[in-house]
Amino acid sequence: MTPFLYRIAQAFYERYGHDISQLAFVFPNRRSGIFFQKYLAEVAGKPLFSPRVTTINDLMAELSPYTTIDRISLLVMLYKRYIELRQSDETFDNFVFWGDMLLGDFDDVDKYMVDARQLYTNIHDLKEIDEFYLTDEQIAIIKRFWGHLFFPSTESENKQQFIQLWQILFDLYTRLRDDLASQNKAYEGMIFRDVAERCRRKETLDLPYTQVVFVGFNAITEAERVFMEYLRDTGLGDFYWDYYAPTLHDPYNKAAFFLNDNKRRFPSKIDLDERIEQVPSIELISVPSAVGQAKQATDILQRLIDEKQLSPERAIDTAIVLPDEELLLPMLYSIPPEISTVNITMGYTLQHTTVAALMDSIFQMQRHVRFSKGEPRFYHIDVKQLLGHRFIAARLGDEGQRITAFINGNNRAFVSPGELGRHPLVELLFRIPATADEAADYLTRLLEYLQQDTAADEPAEATDEENSPVGFSAVEREFMYHYYITIKRLRDVMTEQRIAMGVDTFFRLLGKMAASISIPFRGEPLSGLQVMGVLETRALDFENLIILSMNEGIFPVKKVAPSFIPYNLRRGFGMATTEHQDSIYAYYFYRMISRAKRVFLLYDSRTDGLKSGEVSRYVYQLKYHYRLPIQEIQINCDIATFSPTTITVDKHRYGIDRKLAAFLSGGDSALSASAINRYLNCPLQFYLQYIEGLERPDEVAESVDSGTFGSIYHGMMQRIYERIEGDREQVTVTADHIDAIRKDKPLLTHYLEECFARDYYKTPQHPRPLTGYDYLTGEIILKLIDKTLEKDRSLTPFVYRASELRITGEAPISGQRAVQLKGFIDRVDECKGRIRIVDYKTGKERLDFKSVEELFDSSATERRKAILQVLLYCKLYKMNYRPASPIYPAIYIIRNLFDKFEWNIRYEKDLFTDFARVEEEFDRCLTACLDEIFDLDRPFTQTTEESHCQYCDFKLLCKR
Repeated sequence: MTPFLYRIAQAFYERYGHDISQLAFVFPNRRSGIFFQKYLAEVAGKPLFSPRVTTINDLMAELSPYTTIDRISLLVMLYKRYIELRQSDETFDNFVFWGDMLLGDFDDVDKYMVDARQLYTNIHDLKEIDEFYLTDEQIAIIKRFWGHLFFPSTESENKQQFIQLWQILFDLYTRLRDDLASQNKAYEGMIFRDVAERCRRKETLDLPYTQVVFVGFNAITEAERVFMEYLRDTGLGDFYWDYYAPTLHDPYNKAAFFLNDNKRRFPSKIDLDERIEQVPSIELISVPSAVGQAKQATDILQRLIDEKQLSPERAIDTAIVLPDEELLLPMLYSIPPEISTVNITMGYTLQHTTVAALMDSIFQMQRHVRFSKGEPRFYHIDVKQLLGHRFIAARLGDEGQRITAFINGNNRAFVSPGELGRHPLVELLFRIPATADEAADYLTRLLEYLQQDTAADEPAEATDEENSPVGFSAVEREFMYHYYITIKRLRDVMTEQRIAMGVDTFFRLLGKMAASISIPFRGEPLSGLQVMGVLETRALDFENLIILSMNEGIFPVKKVAPSFIPYNLRRGFGMATTEHQDSIYAYYFYRMISRAKRVFLLYDSRTDGLKSGEVSRYVYQLKYHYRLPIQEIQINCDIATFSPTTITVDKHRYGIDRKLAAFLSGGDSALSASAINRYLNCPLQFYLQYIEGLERPDEVAESVDSGTFGSIYHGMMQRIYERIEGDREQVTVTADHIDAIRKDKPLLTHYLEECFARDYYKTPQHPRPLTGYDYLTGEIILKLIDKTLEKDRSLTPFVYRASELRITGEAPISGQRAVQLKGFIDRVDECKGRIRIVDYKTGKERLDFKSVEELFDSSATERRKAILQVLLYCKLYKMNYRPASPIYPAIYIIRNLFDKFEWNIRYEKDLFTDFARVEEEFDRCLTACLDEIFDLDRPFTQTTEESHCQYCDFKLLCKR
């Protein structure tokens, strides 16, 4: 393979020899110019003075008296003029998106030498179009557009708004240009137009070259065409088009759209006479993953190395082309370690970087700040997201984990700065800027802190820079630097132009700017593996090409630049349209592969969301139109499916026997009714929770969940009856007691606030009034409390004995052992000669059972857990107090208080009023259950009833 640029260098050196230094060569991009110089040195074989090598943009800038203005300053200037002309109060951040669109339109207007007055004229009469100095075809196209816009039956408010805006665009365009010219500044299109108009006026341009040679161009703007025609007519211009591939001569191929016109207008003085007859070896590889393409590209590189087609030390003849720039970092991570040198020549949008993700988290945190008594409160999710960001976590170390644990453990939905600690980074991060200038200072100081070398009092963080072929740590520092510069530049423009904006506006504007800023990667282009975007391939040739993202909509790109100038007007005035874009990308592709020996085309085959998984149209054209042989390879991801396997835990292992012994007589643990119910539901769940002590990690509950709701209700009832009891050992509760409590709303509200502070806010010493959703939840609880007291009133008089009574006891099992048991009885009272053991339940329960055996039946789907629990409390109460009166179990189903409330348990359809009725049978079943738990030869196993797994904290462990 002889590269196109090598042939150019060879032809010109043969004709001009050392005099080639008097020529200027103009290329589409800088990289092609550098490769040209490399080939020229190879052709010459000895030192020589290099000719001038430049790009069309740089050459135009040299010939213009204007200097290029930066994008931010240009937007501000446009905004000021817009506000003045439109007499609008639109904010700057709302203006930025479509202000950027207007600048793109103005740039196109100038590059295509469009008469802005004609374009932006407000058409009141279609006859006015006839006065335009346009071709008949252009006038017909424009009439169709304006005719549709003014057709009476189709006028709308949106059309009127468009026309109103359109009316000021010419004035906006001219005044912006005047403002720039007065400062001797310009945007790129304005520079191009200035040079082109001087060429039309036949002014002499300062070009100290005997020849200006244009190499490797395809689609050119009107301004570039005028400039090239000027050089052609003066004898200075020479033009070389890379149209040698057979596919580029196909009239049915959009890649040939500009071919005939360019070759006719701008012929070459030297005939290269190149014919490309070789057909590349093409592999089409389907990968069901975007990142997976990068991994597959690694395998291809490794294969080329193994086949001696690629030398790790000299990989310059191999290029990886990335139509989707988001795959740049995955690709860099995937490059084989044997390839020590990589050259990246493409941009990477700042919006996709890790520092942009950090900034987005900061913006979100600042938007969600609340103020309480003048002090800011940060939303817990925003705080934890920031603490989890790699940049922050690396600097905070254990301090970040401490803050997260504090937030979760104390249920802080909103956190004050004082609760976050005094770490320098924390104090820097969790601040509230009051002005845009303070916001800029806030972000710059944060980035300066993060870019500092690790402080002496902080542990050094190991980086992977030595193991990474591209030094990823250095790349991330570059990302931070570019964001830092963007912030500084935005603040400088705000100061210079005296633009006032709020903090929110500043953050939004900065986010929009990050989306439009591309970070250029630079390297040594003459060594190493070449990684580039599609635009960077212009005029370059490689033996091995690996092109990723060969998906329709990505290559060719489907995205069209937003514009205020409608398609019909663009076409009528000769500006770039979607057809231009299609032909440009087709040219890039077919020219790129024309001289390659091996081409690997990878695409993402997933059909997910808006992704169709469709391969690029270019592949179909190669396959069916040109009939080129393509080897198709389908890469499938091995998806391992795991059938749930039965998990058993041997009690003789892992010290389980010792842990179980702690529950026996003399040990330091005891089993509760909940633990026994858990075992009956699933022995494995019992083992994990009660033997190994595994628990669900603390999480912040932003609203009162069912567990906390029940705890608050229990606490309220305990306080109410303790208030009635006072200092007496026992008290007979009367209707008057109940009525007095029900009427004392301030007291009930105070109890409610205390219970919320203890069980929900985790600040028992600091109860506070409820607000918002918590207030509504509190009102519900108060209504339930009132209804409960109403039901209790119907039982008066009764003797109140205790609330939240802690009781313990032992149950004998085989082997002359005894198991320690414990429980908390919600309420004990004596009513009509019977001791009531009352259990409050906020969930859904049933109050009937047919036998004690069914309470211990682990295979039952609706086992009566609440009844088993209250019967165990009855047993323990009887063991501790041995009352003479019958023990009467009662369950209050709180959710039924307003509808068919019933607290009596029914046994075999009869009222169950005496625990003694089932005591013997209950003891027997309880002993059998406990024997099973403490039988070391019986392992802990999973439940066979998968319905029990629905709300289990460990169901992912069991893969159920």
